[in-house]
Amino acid sequence: MNGDLPGKHKRFDGSFLLLVLLLGGTLAVLCREGFRPYEVFWANDLPLGALMAGSSRLPGALFACWNDYFWIGGPGVFSLNLSNLCMAMFSPEHHLKFYAPGSMFFLGFGAWFLFRQLRFAPVVCALGGLGAGLNMHFLSNACWGLGQWNVCCGMILIALGILVSKDIRPLWLKAVLAGFATGMAVMEGFDVGAILSVYVGIFLAFIFLTAEGKFPARAGRTLLVGGLVVVAAMLISLSTIFTLVVTQIKGTGVDEGIQSGQQSEREKESRWEFITQWSIPKLESFRVLIPGLFGYRMQEFTTSTNLAGSYWGQIAEDPRVQALESSDLRVRTNGVGLLGLSPQILAVFEGNDLATREGIVDQVKAQVQRRHTGNGEYTGVLVCLLAIFGLAAAGRKVGSAYSAEERRAVWFWGGAALFSLLAAWGRYGVVYRLIYSLPYLANIRSPMKFMHPLNLALIILSGYGLEALYRCYLAKPSQPVNAPLKRGQAFSGFETKWAMASGAVLVAAVAAYFVMQASKPDLLQYLQRNGFSADLAEQMARFSCAEVGLFVIYLAFSLGAIFFILKGALAGERAVWAWALLSAIMICDLSRADVPWIRYYNYKEKISPNPVVDFLRQKPWEHRVVAHIAPANGTDLGRSSPNFAGLSHWWLENDYPFNDIESLEIDQAPRMPVLDNNYLGRFLGYSNTNMAPVTRLWQLTNTRYVIGDAVLTESLNSFGEPKDSFRTLMRMNLVPIIDYGHVVDAGDLTIQTNSDGTLALIEFMHALPRAKLFANWQTMDDAAALETLGAPSFDPEKTVLVAKETSVTQSPDHSASDPGTVEISHYESRHLTLTADAKTPAILLLNDHTGDYWNVWIDQKPGTVLRCNYIMQGVFVPSGRHTIEFRYQPPQKMLYTSLAAFALCIILGGYVFVAHFIGRPQAKVPTGGQPNKPNPKPR
Repeated sequence: MNGDLPGKHKRFDGSFLLLVLLLGGTLAVLCREGFRPYEVFWANDLPLGALMAGSSRLPGALFACWNDYFWIGGPGVFSLNLSNLCMAMFSPEHHLKFYAPGSMFFLGFGAWFLFRQLRFAPVVCALGGLGAGLNMHFLSNACWGLGQWNVCCGMILIALGILVSKDIRPLWLKAVLAGFATGMAVMEGFDVGAILSVYVGIFLAFIFLTAEGKFPARAGRTLLVGGLVVVAAMLISLSTIFTLVVTQIKGTGVDEGIQSGQQSEREKESRWEFITQWSIPKLESFRVLIPGLFGYRMQEFTTSTNLAGSYWGQIAEDPRVQALESSDLRVRTNGVGLLGLSPQILAVFEGNDLATREGIVDQVKAQVQRRHTGNGEYTGVLVCLLAIFGLAAAGRKVGSAYSAEERRAVWFWGGAALFSLLAAWGRYGVVYRLIYSLPYLANIRSPMKFMHPLNLALIILSGYGLEALYRCYLAKPSQPVNAPLKRGQAFSGFETKWAMASGAVLVAAVAAYFVMQASKPDLLQYLQRNGFSADLAEQMARFSCAEVGLFVIYLAFSLGAIFFILKGALAGERAVWAWALLSAIMICDLSRADVPWIRYYNYKEKISPNPVVDFLRQKPWEHRVVAHIAPANGTDLGRSSPNFAGLSHWWLENDYPFNDIESLEIDQAPRMPVLDNNYLGRFLGYSNTNMAPVTRLWQLTNTRYVIGDAVLTESLNSFGEPKDSFRTLMRMNLVPIIDYGHVVDAGDLTIQTNSDGTLALIEFMHALPRAKLFANWQTMDDAAALETLGAPSFDPEKTVLVAKETSVTQSPDHSASDPGTVEISHYESRHLTLTADAKTPAILLLNDHTGDYWNVWIDQKPGTVLRCNYIMQGVFVPSGRHTIEFRYQPPQKMLYTSLAAFALCIILGGYVFVAHFIGRPQAKVPTGGQPNKPNPKPR
């Protein structure tokens, strides 16, 4: 347990087995429900239904991914990374059971690997990995469905470990392997990986430029290694970068700014609120130290047993929320003026009647987003204390634990942590405004993503802090517990200052706890004013105060443990008790913060058959379904049932993709393509007495089924177009799957058919079929096409519009004649086969989203994909019987390049493992100051 002397590095020292025992065992206990049959993680961004969708099935999705289960289809992001390889190896159910804890173990492994390459003591490597693998910030992201961010950060730690390794000697090999690890981080984390890769690049330049030797030689090594890292990273992540450009940038309007290298100031300013929506308010930075200070999960995502821990901070809050309560008339009216309120309400906010204004402010606030977060930011009290200790030890002038190289590294990661925190403040600070002004970086959304490098920096610093404790205190001969504190022995200088600072911090923490207790009435008032009931506000205030109390307790234990280590009471043979104490504090502290995020559910119960889903799953490619008046952010159509909105959203993310049912609704699309925005914008302007724009959109998009209030049928027949086009197929009520005592969320609800039910499944009889032949077509530009599509005089069942850029040379021969029939004989999201019997030359309209890399064959001969009805696919079909194939075929050169790089990475990694860690003896490499001796001054 005491480890070896600094500088001695065994190949197999038992530290990894210790990591498996501590971290693997703790994660197994925390996620023990995953071992039960049918229990899977509740993961907002990785629902089981999405994993089961046909468009996501591997290995096909790796070569071409086209998501067809929402909107009218669109390119998907599927990367050649470790996460997806694991998904290919296991069933979706098993992947969702164990991916979150597995990603946390990989993160812990990355930290262990880095510390081992830094030649830290074996037990330091294990405890450093434990602090990383139980980090609540990363676990909460994994529980939200973003475990790939953890794998990304683990890869970054591995890249850093390769760069500092003394075992990998050839510079080119070190650079290539570090580049592959960095590229794999980008493949996992996308923009998070891109952000972290910048930190890797800066660290690379830092360690090589500050190394020994003449500057030209150092600069040359820096350029060589940096260039190889960039090339290797680009090669292995090429297919992912290409996919991200196609899906997240191309066609969204962002690509124009990137191509020109800049955006106009007006464009950048208009996107500022959108880009910085997820920023960390300065006060909420304390969540790094106190996990539940502002609660944990959002109220709607918590179970009935922990509503007291509902999140009540301001992350993602619409800026207009605070403007509504401003005493500044100009600020208040500007905020309200953008909400489209009635003149009467505007007059209240422009006036000075405070009582009247307060009476309606909650009503107005309900129209904007109050808050939204899916993760916590807790790093751990002990981890943060060890990080601070590492920084303090680096500033120690006498008896330093570090070499000059290590001291510089500590200061580097201290600066990285500070910068990351300031950047994570986003709109609440100035640093992100500077980042936003730089070319290309203005398109990185969510400053909160800088909390990833902040937590990584703190984890790395905690490893240095642990190593300093080991070298200076735990490797020394033990002192009696009651040994006097004599000057020049245990507590001289540095230790005395640390003890005094620790006492002051503990006193301040206790004082803060009592201040918060005394401020509870103000907190209650604040919570009630911000949307929480009086009863729940009382529970939440009590919960937050208790979290501060727990922080004080763990702070006291952590400070006490470090105090006894500094005193020498746990040195030498007693060091095993120091490691056991530190491990126990770390496990207990981080585990209790992790528990509120871990949530499993029985998918056999929640994704259970019901009459609506059973009906819609029959040939689902022939129709779409909708439960909201508009695809994006539309009002739900079942307003008579309060829980209908939640159930329809649950179906959209789970039951629908699970059964390959296609919905018109858009679940998430932060960067909507310009083509889609323009198309949707044409069908706005609807009202309760004018549903024509809505029904025209449904008609054009093959939306045949509507779920909503039973009385909706009559309303649609009266105010939609064409008149009398809707009929009720099924009436039903919302009921719990088991009983109301077990209803936790919308997934515990289902529907039950009832002839007098308040809800109904409604059929739109004039919705266009998925595929249809047209003997009559018109060629026009986009502006004219959009205008025509929404015009009441236009009949979509008789005429199709063709874009000029994909125009047909032939004109309609017999526009009024019967065009013939077409049916879908084979359907996959990226491969459709249709059989057409055209009685006259015709346009085959396929009501699926057009896009690059769609190709068409007619009787095995290449054809031209037409852009029809502004946004759909089509092809010209001569008269006669034909077989038509549509295939989505993105170029594969990038994928094969990434595959080749991936294979090379495996070969080189295997060579390093065998040749450098197994095949030859390793020499001792000094790492810095000895436990009892001050470090010599560098020359």
